[in-house]
Amino acid sequence: MAKRKMAAEKKPQKHFKSPVIASRQDKGIREMAPLAPFIVSGGKNTERYYFQHISSLFAQYPFEVRPRFFGKESKYTEEFPLRIKEILREDADAKIFCVFDWDTIRGNDENLKRHNVFVKQIKSYIDNGQIILCPSMPSFEYWFLLHFKNMTRLITTCEEASKLLNPYMKPYFSQKNINLFDILKSEKYLKKSDWVENLCSEGKLDAAIKRAEDNIKAAEDAGELKNQSYSFVYKAFKRDNAYVTL
Repeated sequence: MAKRKMAAEKKPQKHFKSPVIASRQDKGIREMAPLAPFIVSGGKNTERYYFQHISSLFAQYPFEVRPRFFGKESKYTEEFPLRIKEILREDADAKIFCVFDWDTIRGNDENLKRHNVFVKQIKSYIDNGQIILCPSMPSFEYWFLLHFKNMTRLITTCEEASKLLNPYMKPYFSQKNINLFDILKSEKYLKKSDWVENLCSEGKLDAAIKRAEDNIKAAEDAGELKNQSYSFVYKAFKRDNAYVTL
């Protein structure tokens, strides 16, 4: 039933073209509805195909997903500013969700320093809500884990998160002799949308959104966020339905 419901919500995903962007920036032309928000991410395959499939499966969650906006996780503080600048050059009103892993930052003073420099560069956009940071501790795989169980204990590595996720998501793939960690990093296994369809079925996406938001709020209120796992990816789904694809 859940699978048929999602299929009914599918619609073609269209990407905007330069003439449309020009018209939005021209003050003399009528104001247009905002475009789907952009995703920029340090995950070249897992995050890219996840958001691409989400956008095609759920009409209420359109995203602008372009391969060049997904790069190396370890270099996001260098690459994100370039991608953000490119997006805003085309459309000054674009909304951007920055999705990245926190395990390479936690406990690493040099990486934390680079992260803080990056945040300082885009602070005005963060303050006005145009750019939203969506880190996950330890990694994006923890966001997947929240679809199945409410776990807040501190997980420190992507590998550990993948092992915990394995019994839930491995059955979604036919590659029996390959571990889930490698499957989720390989483009060839992620191109079909079935795994995301299964991941989100039976209310699991809604459950993940609620768990992520509730857990972060409780941890922040108690001053304990740094001592547990978390994912701000839920913010990419907590938006009104004003976004349209053109």
